Amino acid sequence: MSFFKKIERTISVPRFDSYRQQGGDDCEALSKYLWNIALCESLYPVLHLVEVSYRNAVHSAICASPVGPNWLINESGALYSGELKKIKEAKEALAKRQKMQTEAYLVAELSFGFWNSLLDSRYELLWRKIIKDVFPNTPRSTRTRGDLSAVMSGIRNLRNSALHHHSIWHWADLKNKHASIYDVLGWICDSSTAAAREIDRFPSVYAAGAKGYAAASKAISN
Repeated sequence: MSFFKKIERTISVPRFDSYRQQGGDDCEALSKYLWNIALCESLYPVLHLVEVSYRNAVHSAICASPVGPNWLINESGALYSGELKKIKEAKEALAKRQKMQTEAYLVAELSFGFWNSLLDSRYELLWRKIIKDVFPNTPRSTRTRGDLSAVMSGIRNLRNSALHHHSIWHWADLKNKHASIYDVLGWICDSSTAAAREIDRFPSVYAAGAKGYAAASKAISN
């Protein structure tokens, strides 16, 4: 069996075919595949920092608001049914792993989807109280719950695609999406932005393009 037949069998024909869409031979398709893996991997540090920074900023701001501390453990009445359900599920997951049900553990256990759901229009009144604390450096023109919800939704989509091994190499706005992560990090905390830039390899990986992986593709396929 040829090398590329084995690759197709391993990653599936439909997946490998998606890298042939813009023409080129099998070696070029493999280069795009390798580049996509590298792109997804290179996004991990900035996605990590924006997710952790955002959820901790939201939690701290809500604790300091009229909602009060221990709002997760107490399943605050300020939350709607969907979010309350996710908190219950997080508590059950912690219990199964014999972890204490503390605010800190719950903050880490709850998904990025949960934290993004708090930007829904249902929580407009909450955001009027906490938006300046969560995003202290946001320009006034962007400091609305709706604007921030749209930006965070785009970041979440990129996060899910990168971490679930989807194809992102062909996204025309990939550089802009990467830049939006820095926008949000800067709005939350300048220090997080500085930390991200120290370990961010995305610019160089993106600039290399699929051609940057042509030699590796030829080497492993020969």
